[in-house]
Amino acid sequence: MIKSMGLTAIASLVVLCAATAASAQNTGVAGFFQRAGAAIKTGAGQVLGQPNAGGGVSTTGPTFRPIDPATGGQFEGLFDHWHPGAIWPRAAITFTRFGSRLPCWTARATIWKSATQHHDETFEICNAPLVIHDDLGGSQQLSATNTTSNVTMSMDGAQNIEGISHVQSATVRDTGPNPPHMLFTLNWGNSGNALMPQYHEILLRLMYACSYEDPTSKGINNMLGKLLWVARFDPSGNADTGAAK
Repeated sequence: MIKSMGLTAIASLVVLCAATAASAQNTGVAGFFQRAGAAIKTGAGQVLGQPNAGGGVSTTGPTFRPIDPATGGQFEGLFDHWHPGAIWPRAAITFTRFGSRLPCWTARATIWKSATQHHDETFEICNAPLVIHDDLGGSQQLSATNTTSNVTMSMDGAQNIEGISHVQSATVRDTGPNPPHMLFTLNWGNSGNALMPQYHEILLRLMYACSYEDPTSKGINNMLGKLLWVARFDPSGNADTGAAK
């Protein structure tokens, strides 16, 4: 009788240990997949972009990512040494890959150093955090929709004012050397409503990348006379229509 009870207790203990081990194993597996799922989601968000409350999608990392040339290009900081009244350099932007849900757009800048001397550079501009620093050590993250109410209006209203830039406006929108009258506003057609929020965020970062805007400025100043404009969007690069490969 005692021997039978001992065997029963041992059997119960074995079952209990097996159940506990299985529970711990299942918990560990579940925890592993939960952690892996979170990591995959985070990684995908960084690559594919996260929706913003103000529209568009954002990512992490640098806002300016050179492609050709990979280093030593001139677009980043192009206007660092510009002074009032200077009519060079100038830069015309062609977007070759873009979309309302793309956190990074590919752009080609046609950079003019004189009326006859120009070259092209290709890079990505990404809707990643844009942080400016003041002279007191403070910092602020900027966005086209949340920084100040007039940022997007300043972009859309930016013009080549001939008395300030000393450059005549072109009669057509092209890559230069002369800019169109309206620097950043194109004929959007039916695509503008979806594309516009991301376009403004990309354009804001483009302006800071080339020093069209002062790194300590919180807004858009289009009355200085610097010459940056959007020449065109390549229709084959429109990710919203599925044309972009």
